Amino acid sequence: MTNVVLYVRVSTDEQAGKGYSLRDQEQKLLNYCSQNNLNVMAIYREDYSAKTFKRPEFKKLLEFCKKNKKIVNQVVFIKWDRFSRNTAESYQMIATFNSLVIRVNAIEQPLDLTIPEQGLMLAVYLSIPEVENHRRSLNVIAGMRRALKEGRYMGSSPIGYSNERDSFKKPILVPNKDAVFIQEAYELMGTGLYNQKEVLYKLKAKGLKSSRTPFAALLRNPVYYGAIFIKAYKDEKECYVNGLHEPIITKSLFDKVQDVLNNRRKKHHTNHKKLNENFPLKGFLLCPVCNNPLTASTSKGRSKYYSYYHCISPCNGRYQLDDVNIWLNDYLKSITLKGQVKILFEEIVKEQLAKQTESKQLGPKHFEQVDKIEQKIERLQDMFVDGEIDKNDYQITKTRYENIYLELKDKENDTIDKKDVIQLYQKGLNKLDVIEKQYTEADIEGKRMLIGSIFPNKIHFENKKVRTADVNPILNKITSVNRAYGGVKKWDKSKKLELSHCVTPAGFEPATIRAEI
Repeated sequence: MTNVVLYVRVSTDEQAGKGYSLRDQEQKLLNYCSQNNLNVMAIYREDYSAKTFKRPEFKKLLEFCKKNKKIVNQVVFIKWDRFSRNTAESYQMIATFNSLVIRVNAIEQPLDLTIPEQGLMLAVYLSIPEVENHRRSLNVIAGMRRALKEGRYMGSSPIGYSNERDSFKKPILVPNKDAVFIQEAYELMGTGLYNQKEVLYKLKAKGLKSSRTPFAALLRNPVYYGAIFIKAYKDEKECYVNGLHEPIITKSLFDKVQDVLNNRRKKHHTNHKKLNENFPLKGFLLCPVCNNPLTASTSKGRSKYYSYYHCISPCNGRYQLDDVNIWLNDYLKSITLKGQVKILFEEIVKEQLAKQTESKQLGPKHFEQVDKIEQKIERLQDMFVDGEIDKNDYQITKTRYENIYLELKDKENDTIDKKDVIQLYQKGLNKLDVIEKQYTEADIEGKRMLIGSIFPNKIHFENKKVRTADVNPILNKITSVNRAYGGVKKWDKSKKLELSHCVTPAGFEPATIRAEI
């Protein structure tokens, strides 16, 4: 009599109602053995994925076969996808059983591997499950990335949040009782008065459960200000999207903490030199002859000390500190917004913003559509509960309605807060008021920050003047308008139109010169 070992397997994502249940497989195998006069020596049952052979019960089966190789004749299963879903490993495992003189076979896909042509069918039987696994994996990845792009956080909730479900039964983060610890952690770190260890101990004393490594990651996690990070994948670059969950902190507080953390990070192989308050432009000035960065120093003359910005090589040019300060001060005066110019600038901003917001204004029909979609989703749920539609039709229709609903909501989120944008512009324009005085009265760090925002590409001098080619074009336009204003008391529409063309292409997002200076 032929001795066989039975192997039945079902993965965690397979349903019992589709003929894959352990009980169903086992009964079919027992019936087959009874009909074919096969003696069942052992049955191994497993609830495990077939991506690899690192399965607990299969390891026991293999060990049993090795110990009883003289009496075991076959290992039998339902189909080849029960045996494995990895083609390369399947051939290796078949070779292992062949070395034990034990045949492996599937009762619903029987093969005689002594016949060469049957090897082709084996390749098909083994490769199809692997392809299905790969396709399923790609679908899962695509689904997760789609959910991330919609603003849904995927995975276990971070400290301060709980994993919940929204009205559409989709995953969403909801702040829990630990959210107050997150808020306090960022506020304490934002002061710059405490290090991470001190803040962690303060919060642990109040009830926060965390260790140092998770706490350090917590302070870097953008999810707390409402953003979702999406990793790079194939041709798609990494990015951040606005999350659907409620933020615990503000973006400004998050950025403030990042600045504190970055400033405290040790920079290896870097010489940290104290800035000389007499030379705030060191590192910004470029030699007008050789285009190399100018250094600075002070030398003693017969009766007093002389300070210079100078080039070391090859031209060895040098420029007196007082002269450079005069040239820079003249330029700063030229970009200072005069009263009437500032008023005109604000009016143009309001005018252009009004046009932009008007084009995005949502009418009554939009909100009627939102209400209709919400009602349709509710009716669809009722129909499914009452058994009027099956699960497949319910899922297809529900997905379609939800996509429409999300698109409509995206339009609402895309509307511009006109008041906030105008305030942002006014704040930026105020920074351009008497800018030369701001520079003179600032400390060394303030001066360098101000210069860095005006001259992102360093400072060039030509004919004892600041060259404006590399300066933000809006500042250049302010200079020309100021110059024109000096000789024109009354503005006409042509001048307003010219300035308007300058402003509009720069956009109305916060990353403009109004917010930077």
